[in-house]
Amino acid sequence: MNGNRLPRCCLLLMMSVFVASLSHAAEDVAGSGDHPLVPRLADSWIFTFERSEYDRISLPTGPWTGNEFESMGSVEGEHLEYTYRFDIDDISTLRIKGNYRQLLEEAGFEILYAASESDLGYRNGIGFVIQGDFERPDRRCCNAGRSSPVRYLAARHPVEGVLVSMLTFDALLNMGTVALVDVVTPAEMDFAMDHRPLTADEMGSGLVQDGKVAVQNIQFAFDSDEILPESDEALQTIASLMEEQPELRLLVVGHTDDVGAFDYNLQLSVERATAVVDHLVGEMGIAADRLQSAGAGMMNPMTSNRSEAGRSANRRVELVELRD
Repeated sequence: MNGNRLPRCCLLLMMSVFVASLSHAAEDVAGSGDHPLVPRLADSWIFTFERSEYDRISLPTGPWTGNEFESMGSVEGEHLEYTYRFDIDDISTLRIKGNYRQLLEEAGFEILYAASESDLGYRNGIGFVIQGDFERPDRRCCNAGRSSPVRYLAARHPVEGVLVSMLTFDALLNMGTVALVDVVTPAEMDFAMDHRPLTADEMGSGLVQDGKVAVQNIQFAFDSDEILPESDEALQTIASLMEEQPELRLLVVGHTDDVGAFDYNLQLSVERATAVVDHLVGEMGIAADRLQSAGAGMMNPMTSNRSEAGRSANRRVELVELRD
């Protein structure tokens, strides 16, 4: 867990920034995806995306007083950071702010704070907030022009507790208008920390006792079947178990939470299970006839989907022993 910090949309906008690419690709960056509760604006695409599994984030929910914001909203949990660019060259920041407000309210969010320019400590292209985490380069906060109207809003979902901020301005370097969106989904720290890697012996014991074992540490890119690098240890453990037990055959089953349509989640769970099988066969050298993939979508939750902690547990891969 990182320390309490402001999201990078709240850093000094006039700081020097490295921009990875200026091409107008109009395609979402690889590994990205919208948060299921936060709709995107029409004609927008994800230019940069970062995900932190667990962080403590503070977002302004009141005006800038000259030294600090009058109020802040803080949440601990998954943090998603987006930069959205637009296919409409002359789209205004006022329109973006108004459309985000409407979409968030329609999605059930309560608007906590909305402001522009001087209320944010932003005057004549100088400022926004001089607090924050300056230790890491910020690929998201592209320079704002001196005449750029800067607009901001923060919202919270009263049921899910999801906290959202949106900052929009006209960027320099021919990037056009951008929207910097931060989404923080609350989670219980002790629950998240319980997802420790299983050993090969623990996996084997679970298969003997229960006929199946849940592997929580196989992680995928948001809304994708792309396996993330932090899954390597869990995948290596599965391969080691199968090497130790050469007769063992496994059904690899993908599971999702209940956010989204039934058919979509079912298909996603199949694709993720297939990706795991392909990795074990292609990268780990496990014989293909010892593995079979399947998906259960949202049909077999481990716990309630009413909290983010529960949904996190339900997003998993299970190994089921296949017997002749």
